[in-house]
Amino acid sequence: MKMALTTYGNLCTEVYELTKPVGKEYADVPYFIHHLSKIRGRILEAMVGTGRLLIPLLEAGLNVEGIDASPDMLAACKRNCATRGLNPILYEGSIENLDVPGKFSAIVVTLGSFMLLGNRMAAIAALQVFAKHLEPNGQIFIDLGLPVDSFKTEGAVKQREPIQCLDGSVIVMQTSSSIDWLEQVEHTLIRYEKWRGGKLIDTELQHLPLHWFGREEFMMCLRECGYADITLCANYKDGLEPSSYNDQLCFSASLA
Repeated sequence: MKMALTTYGNLCTEVYELTKPVGKEYADVPYFIHHLSKIRGRILEAMVGTGRLLIPLLEAGLNVEGIDASPDMLAACKRNCATRGLNPILYEGSIENLDVPGKFSAIVVTLGSFMLLGNRMAAIAALQVFAKHLEPNGQIFIDLGLPVDSFKTEGAVKQREPIQCLDGSVIVMQTSSSIDWLEQVEHTLIRYEKWRGGKLIDTELQHLPLHWFGREEFMMCLRECGYADITLCANYKDGLEPSSYNDQLCFSASLA
């Protein structure tokens, strides 16, 4: 069986749906409902994935659209929306080259997905093109993390717990990572294998780059790209100052 090198393919999408299902309780959902409910106008969730955040935002009555570069993720998002009687506007494309009609009152990238752009050039390009797609005083919400656990296990091959699929098959995953310290990028190689009845029925090989920022470094990037009124909290809790490398760093800013 030929190994397919993918970005976010079918097996990756299936694993995401099984491990981060729509409808489960997540810390970012009430955080974004609270903040985005104050905003009138169009909202874009960039890197929308399978609709994990998009769907509860839509169900809260918000005017949210989504974009993702993965056809498999978008297909899952459309299915999940249709199941709930939702029919949002969805775009296929990369956010560093964002080119969709009109402007937005807010743009959101949640759960560290912004780091998946993979390098500094793409991240800066995304911040700049977001600014072009925002209304005056429009807001962005981006959260980031630090892949510290991987710093400690660089080069090791890790076997994840098997994931049981709805059709009775099992997906097993092996991961290994290397770190480019100068470019601040963790490169992870993930091998997915789907087994049923003792037979290998599907496989994927995924390269997953993860680019990290320091706290002050990202604030500087925001200012240089035309943003102001920058706020930062930890773990989707307003007013909570980050205090650990394990914290999710939740940034918000307005177009200056």
